[in-house]
Amino acid sequence: MEIFKCEGCDRIFNSAEGLDQHNRDKHGIGLQSKHELRQLKRQEIEKQENLDRSRAARSKLAKQGAYIGVPVIIIAIISAFFLSQPQPTSKTTGYTSFADIPEGPIHWHPELEISINDQNQVVPANLGLVGAHQSIHTHDSTGTLHYENNNPTPENMPLRYFFDSVWRKQFNSTCIMNYCNGDSGTVKMFVNGKENFGFDNYIPRDKDKIRIEFA
Repeated sequence: MEIFKCEGCDRIFNSAEGLDQHNRDKHGIGLQSKHELRQLKRQEIEKQENLDRSRAARSKLAKQGAYIGVPVIIIAIISAFFLSQPQPTSKTTGYTSFADIPEGPIHWHPELEISINDQNQVVPANLGLVGAHQSIHTHDSTGTLHYENNNPTPENMPLRYFFDSVWRKQFNSTCIMNYCNGDSGTVKMFVNGKENFGFDNYIPRDKDKIRIEFA
């Protein structure tokens, strides 16, 4: 029968396991002592607890990020959609644009010139002054439009209001007075020397020089 002897105290053991246990308990040699084992066990437990807390924290952050991220992504998609759509300028939308509508009373004097087949047309004097005093009117035949408006709105600011409600003449992107796009000519409009596609929707500014041509 094989015996196992302790080198430190000459105690005899019947198995290697017994000797190892003795060395750990009495002499602290060989494998770790019970105290060391308990420390290692506590360290392993603490390590696992820290790992679990770290995983829980990451999971919480991921969920919070999802809660925040999803609305942000939705808003970004919606914003990208609207930004990708053609944005109408205030010069071409007229009634639907509030950007060019001034706040408060105005007294402006844009100038209107109309040429049909290279013949200048007279803008009559006193338009909008007979009967009810219109917010857009003329005092003479120079083509100066008097915008005297205490309450500018998208309805009473565009050129359409002057032509339809004051002068009672036709004007839009295809016709000026009795002349319409066709073989005989095309309607064009220029504001301060530059071609403008607002036509009857255009909202004049003070001292604008507006020229309407048909040729």
